[in-house]
Amino acid sequence: MKRRDFLYAAAATPMAAATIDVAAVRSRGSRKVEIAYKSPHATPNGLQATPEGLWVLDQGKENFVSLLNFADGKVIREFQVPGLAGASGLTVDSNGVMWINDTHNSLIVTCDPKDGKLLAKYWCPGAGRPYQVAGDPPATRSPLAPPPVAPANPAPAGNRARLAAGQVALDAKTGLSGEGGQGMEVRDGLLYYACLPSRRAYVLDPKTWRIQGSWPLPGNRAHGVGWEGDSLWIADTNWRALFRHDRKTGEIVEKIQLTDKDPLIHGVTVHDGHLWFCDDVGVICNFKL
Repeated sequence: MKRRDFLYAAAATPMAAATIDVAAVRSRGSRKVEIAYKSPHATPNGLQATPEGLWVLDQGKENFVSLLNFADGKVIREFQVPGLAGASGLTVDSNGVMWINDTHNSLIVTCDPKDGKLLAKYWCPGAGRPYQVAGDPPATRSPLAPPPVAPANPAPAGNRARLAAGQVALDAKTGLSGEGGQGMEVRDGLLYYACLPSRRAYVLDPKTWRIQGSWPLPGNRAHGVGWEGDSLWIADTNWRALFRHDRKTGEIVEKIQLTDKDPLIHGVTVHDGHLWFCDDVGVICNFKL
């Protein structure tokens, strides 16, 4: 199938993501995950390897972006980017501009990686509300996270909204506000990012803000991305797996399946033959590819 035909077929098939048989994808085999060090802040959600070191994007309300020494996790420098909401995924392009997926605001923002000065904001193609399809795995929690705490004063049953699946309240002002992009990488001047709500990966020309191609993803919780040669690893947190996609066709060529005892995959990057990822409970991990 030609690349153009593949991309057209994927875009024209609303349920394309549901047709990916995860069990049938060839596995690279098990991997031993090592916890390298704690993140400098409590909720890391995006990683990016650069010659300077390891960038860590934290999704806490302080919006810290930290540059770490790969060897020991010590902070080289860090800054705060104002106004982010649940940010997930960052990269630095060949012009030295940092791109960040401001996920809960459905925006993509740029800033100066020296001091975090905000440069520009863009709307995020593919943004919207996440949805589920038949065959999705259940939502996951990190085995490192403390047990969930029940609300102190749950609302009386009679006061709870009773809405059918897919409904929104009659006084809702929007039906498609939700989340934007997740993990992000750059190659040859194009931005590659995973988008959780649309269950697709996108190739975006930042100069024209036009999508150059896209392909379906196998689940409803796409997250971090990282290059291995000319292919792109894209994590799915609920599948607890990483899927390697052919850059030109988007087809999945293999997967790495982690276990329910491993930290959950959030931000992802590749460095020196290892895949690095963070769990948003405060740890940065890696394993050998």
